Amino acid sequence: MVALSAVLALGLVACGDDGDDDGGDAQQAPTTAPAPQGAALVTIDMVDHAFQVSGPLTAGGTLRLNNKGTEFHMVGLGKLKPGKTMADLQRVLNEAGPPGGGAPSTTVQSPGQSTTSTTRAATTTSTTRGSGATTTTAAGGQGEQDPTAEVLDEVGLPGAFMGPNESAEVTVPNLTPGTYALLCFIPTEGEGTPHFAKGMVNQLEVVAGPAPAPPTADATYKLAPGKAIEGPATLTPGRHTLRFDAEAGSQQLEPGLARLNAGTTFARLDSALDALFEGDTPPAKGAATRVPGQVVFGGFDLGPVTTFYLTVDLKAGNYVLVAEDTDVDTPGTPREMLSLRVA
Repeated sequence: MVALSAVLALGLVACGDDGDDDGGDAQQAPTTAPAPQGAALVTIDMVDHAFQVSGPLTAGGTLRLNNKGTEFHMVGLGKLKPGKTMADLQRVLNEAGPPGGGAPSTTVQSPGQSTTSTTRAATTTSTTRGSGATTTTAAGGQGEQDPTAEVLDEVGLPGAFMGPNESAEVTVPNLTPGTYALLCFIPTEGEGTPHFAKGMVNQLEVVAGPAPAPPTADATYKLAPGKAIEGPATLTPGRHTLRFDAEAGSQQLEPGLARLNAGTTFARLDSALDALFEGDTPPAKGAATRVPGQVVFGGFDLGPVTTFYLTVDLKAGNYVLVAEDTDVDTPGTPREMLSLRVA
């Protein structure tokens, strides 16, 4: 966990052999730790199973997210509420799960439905992506709010869900200063233990400073609930910065970019991901490499974000841009979608 600490020098007073006092102990001038200096670009590497953060970010700067692991990972990024600390978050995580010993537990997540569920005996804990809320349901169906919601603000952009070996840079100009927790709730392949329980918890400091200039976009896309995404349907291979502008009422939309395997469709990829994370058992070993495509960037709820930038290296092939509200169960292909050809 990235932290800055001040080292205070202790003054030693020498005494003469004759016992004479030289006037008393020297007074140490008070010192304070310097305020952390943010960078315009900060890297968060997701590995199996930890977050590696390069340093503090200047508010409005760019996060480079790299999934360097072999499994799906997420950067669940939520701002600590006033007066709350990472110790408070760790406490509620320890209290809420995963259970140690006793009855076995199963944890599954559905990217399509954006839900992580941990089941132990007759108790199920479900976390809805983007809501920042967790509900625990006992055998009788009685649900209660998980205390995590008392520690963190709503999880949203620039947080994201990403496939292995994917990398993206996301810039949210209105990201505010504060301490943000980083969490991964994805279940471990072959066993189901959520990644946070294996150590995938960290923090990101966002500090005030001169706002970095936003990147220069070479394509702009407009998002709106219930409408197809507007913007270029063809791009050339290589590095691109995509600008996304959201209309009013888009707070619950979750913007994402997926690459499709040759001959497949978004519906097939979405169905494969649902099958991977919605069952009664955790995903099998190596499951992330066997889906018919890849999640380049699966962003969480837009919330107060009306404009953000996504910089990615695009390979030739077929992609899809999606910005659906997954809190609403709408059958069929999302309306907030655009097929993207890279050639």
